Amino acid sequence: RSSAPRPPPPRPAPPPPPPAPPAYDCNAGFANWQAGWSEPKKTWCCSHGGRGCMPKPPPDPFNCAVAFETWWTTWTPAKKAWCCAHHHRGCGTPPPAPAFDCNA
Repeated sequence: RSSAPRPPPPRPAPPPPPPAPPAYDCNAGFANWQAGWSEPKKTWCCSHGGRGCMPKPPPDPFNCAVAFETWWTTWTPAKKAWCCAHHHRGCGTPPPAPAFDCNA
């Protein structure tokens, strides 16, 4: 048996520092967030808590790329009007028919 003194036990690690407070209080002023919050607060609260997010617009009622090559014969009048007004596609008169049918 050795009579040498034992080393003291290691000290426990210090506790981690407390988390930083949130950049914004997303409950403060939420009733009027669209007019009352700054753009940085809207962005932060939307990405960190799902609050203050701008509503997503509804999807387009028509896909103006589908069958665009033949819009004048395949699109409905409603699709022609909507695509012309919103995407400037399908407006005006159809292109002239080819003068000759090379496959005939």
